[in-house]
Amino acid sequence: MNTTKKSAIQPKVDLAKTTWTEVQEVAKGEIQANGKMLYIFRNFLNMYKQGSLKINNYFDAKENDKSVQKMFFDNDKRRTLIAKDFSVFTNRVLLPSLNQNLKDFQKDHFYEYRVLVDVAPAVMFGIANIEHFDLSTMLIESKNSKLPVQIELQWRLFKFDHLQGNEQIFRNNLATKFLLKTEHQKVYYCTFRGERGLYELSRTFFTPKKVEADNVKSAETSAITMAVSKLNDESNGHLGTATTLTQAKENTQGEKRLINELIELEKATIKMIDLIAKSPNTKSRETLLRVYVHIVNKLQSKDFGQFLKVHSKANVEFSPRVKGRPFDTSMGDFNKYLKQA
Repeated sequence: MNTTKKSAIQPKVDLAKTTWTEVQEVAKGEIQANGKMLYIFRNFLNMYKQGSLKINNYFDAKENDKSVQKMFFDNDKRRTLIAKDFSVFTNRVLLPSLNQNLKDFQKDHFYEYRVLVDVAPAVMFGIANIEHFDLSTMLIESKNSKLPVQIELQWRLFKFDHLQGNEQIFRNNLATKFLLKTEHQKVYYCTFRGERGLYELSRTFFTPKKVEADNVKSAETSAITMAVSKLNDESNGHLGTATTLTQAKENTQGEKRLINELIELEKATIKMIDLIAKSPNTKSRETLLRVYVHIVNKLQSKDFGQFLKVHSKANVEFSPRVKGRPFDTSMGDFNKYLKQA
């Protein structure tokens, strides 16, 4: 007697549909959480204005000056605040203000603690700029449930032309770092998270030296510089680490790969030379001459000479002439020679 039971046929699950539903649920949760972080931020600022945010706890017991000014300034110099400072603010100010005890809180309420740590820099930013926030109208709720709540930041938060000295420089640097030029003198809207959200703005606000350094780098380093520098990097760059092109015999699969390399390199080389040639700056002209000399030296190499002997009977001369005399580019500085001539 056969006692083997036939397994029940399981209904086929549409994994694509199920997964998409789960993705939508997570996205909905992210949108809601993003908005709630702004509500928590606003609530803490209201508590600050009401005097129920325990700011004095932020300071060590021996500190005589427990003013808000002292939180953000050392004499007239802005303090740099980082993760450890935000943790101190969370532990000493936010938790007690919510009638919570730090002991075992991180262990028993891990996710709640993460929320407070994340909102801490924004709350400190809000306190430092409290005069620029209208707490009753600053949060914008969309009728579209797929869009998160946004915060309205007035231009006066970034405005710098009415200020003087270090504070003018600081606000100018902040506006330059965080806003596009087209966003200056306009209301700025953002969510809590994101590359240009309130959280990121708050952390940027409290690292004034880094903001200044980044702005200097941005002023001195263009997108072209960064892109080409990445290619030329001798540790990781595709050009910087390359020593040869594909080694291939004629009429092979490898030659097709080599030809593709040559096509792209030729396009890049011509484009770069064109860009250098179009620049009217004296440094550009000197660079163009150095590129020319480098090419001439390669054309006069023994390897290229052998190529010419095989492919042409013509007597070719690549050396430049100055006042009718040939100049050996391998023996001297052509730029310097031209200036002296």
